[in-house]
Formats: sequence, structure tokens, C-alpha cells
Amino acid sequence: MSMFELFNKKNKVSGEIGYFGLSEWWLSEFTNEERNYILKKFQPLGSDENSLVDGDISYTSQTALGFLSGLVSWFDNEKDRKIAYRILRKAEELIDETCNIIDVHFHYQNKLKIYYKDRDKDINALNQAIEACKKQIEIAKEVKTAFLKEFDNDPLPGHVGFEQLAIIEEKHKNFESAINISKTALEQGWAGDWQKRIDRCTKKLIS
Repeated sequence: MSMFELFNKKNKVSGEIGYFGLSEWWLSEFTNEERNYILKKFQPLGSDENSLVDGDISYTSQTALGFLSGLVSWFDNEKDRKIAYRILRKAEELIDETCNIIDVHFHYQNKLKIYYKDRDKDINALNQAIEACKKQIEIAKEVKTAFLKEFDNDPLPGHVGFEQLAIIEEKHKNFESAINISKTALEQGWAGDWQKRIDRCTKKLIS
């Protein structure tokens, strides 16, 4: 009997999956073959083999949402997308008012990036990406405050939600919307070529 079958039989998982209370999800959401594949592929530098399900963890500053955000980034290629979608759905279930707002920010960033890759195959994927952009934008001011506090008032990084939604709106020739999105990002101080997009879309709007 393989180690993975033994976990399934005992219905008990340790490691990071167990620590974050995700054992039931892990065993019910994925097949033995999928779990085996995930364990083989997820190999962060410095981590122990099978750290997802093996070994005792007494404490980590990481949250369950942050953990799943890191996990899903390993499965964003085309052949792994179905696994990524299931990880994203579980992460979404964990979001509430107690979550670290920066973890929520990066969850939506992961979600929009992964779903956007399937935009030409599935209209629902594009809609999911747009929704994730909007949700990331909704919390942008709160995230800005958290970033400035945590990183000692360093300049803000780029904001994928603002950028991707502006790109989508410009591609659909919704130039006024693209301008407004870019202006908001610029006013909030997120890094990016916002003024160039504003100028370009303004010219297209009046041409």
C-alpha cells in the first residue's frame, strides 16, 4: 500500500494540509493519482519531500489562505488548470473579515491571472477573471494602507487588478472605463504606466 493510500485509509493527514485543517478537503477533492501528482510537483526550495502531508508543524506565521495562494501558483499551466481551479475555490471559501487583507489581495491576483489564461476557450473564465479584478480593486485602498505599514512606506508595487481590467476595457474599446480605472490606480499611487494608458485612451476616445 502506498503512503498516499494509507493517508486516505486512515483519513488523517499531517504536514501543511493537516495544520491548516484542510485534510477532509484534500482527501475528498482530489483522487489518489491527483494527490500523488500534486506532492511530486510541489517542491519549494528548502522544503522537505511530501511536506504538504507529512511532518508535524507546531507553528507558522502563514495563514491557510496564504498557503493556498502559494500552492496554486505551482499549477497555473494549461494541463494543471483543473487542479488550480479547485485550489482557488477552496481559498475563496476561506475569505472572511478576519483574513489578512494582503493575503486576500494576492488570492484575487492569482485567480485573475489563472482564469484569464483560459479567456479564449471559455467565456466563464473571462468573467471570473474580470470579477477577480473588480474584487481586488474593491479592497485596494485597504491593501494600500496594509502595504505601507508592513513595508515601512516603500513605494507601492504594481496592481494587477487595475492593470488587467484596464487592458480588458481598452481591448473592448471601452476607453472611458479604461481611463477611469487608470486614473484611480494613479491617484492611489500604484506603480504602472497609468498616464500613458490615460493619454492613449483619451486620444482614441476623441478620434
